[in-house]
Amino acid sequence: MDRNIYVLAVGINNYKSSKIPSLKGCVNDVTALDEFLKKHLVTNEDKLHLKRLIDVQATRQAIIDGFREHLCQATSNDVALFYFSGHGSQENASEEFWHLEPDHLNETLVCWDSRTDGIWDLADKELAKLIAEVSQNHPHFVVILDCCHSGGGTRAENDVSLNAYTGIRTVNTESKERPLSSFIFSDEEINSLLATSNSSNVANRFSLSRGEYILLAACRDNELAREHQSQKRGIFSYFLLDSLQRNSNLTYRDLLKRSNILVRSIYTNQSPQVEATNPVLPIPL
Repeated sequence: MDRNIYVLAVGINNYKSSKIPSLKGCVNDVTALDEFLKKHLVTNEDKLHLKRLIDVQATRQAIIDGFREHLCQATSNDVALFYFSGHGSQENASEEFWHLEPDHLNETLVCWDSRTDGIWDLADKELAKLIAEVSQNHPHFVVILDCCHSGGGTRAENDVSLNAYTGIRTVNTESKERPLSSFIFSDEEINSLLATSNSSNVANRFSLSRGEYILLAACRDNELAREHQSQKRGIFSYFLLDSLQRNSNLTYRDLLKRSNILVRSIYTNQSPQVEATNPVLPIPL
């Protein structure tokens, strides 16, 4: 059966804020993904619908719209893929989220216009909501994050000036207090969060929207995601695509096993991760 493959690919080398260091390999990562998908899909009947957001195009609102207007078109026979290559970070979590975050920090994706003109990062809570919206139509949904803190969340203090030279895909934690109204939650969801966050009954507490998806992350929650300096690529993205080019007949677990070995052969303290309800699923290529 013919499938539609909806891809939202984000690559950010240069950010609007002068306080966020530039990267070198993120746009190259998106280009490599684009070329791989187009080359592979020439051999079958699948239809590729690729939306690229590069640098200035990759605003917070554009990424949100990309989920809701592009990826949400995918149905049960289709594949949806969200790919992000850029800075990851953290932000202080509101007290209402502390039952979800023992370290009192949200993990975030740093959008092109993040931390300028009152624009916030895209928090993991918001990403979960967007994933759930795409999942309502039950596509095969894959999320690939080549950034720091992509595997989850413990705090890591990092020096921004160092990141600029080593190609580490993280920026310092956002310390400003973020109002709940700045999240993409509905009024009903915010009211539920406020009403149940301090409940002694864990079952009654606010919980995030959950969708079915496979997450491929560049590193563990306490590790940094690095760039492959000689290739000007994210080292995770580079070896992930290299593994697929050599053998597309893999399960997600097999793919991560090979990528992990290759990444750790260069950086022993970066370990790619897979999170899935069924990691032994075959990759739909």
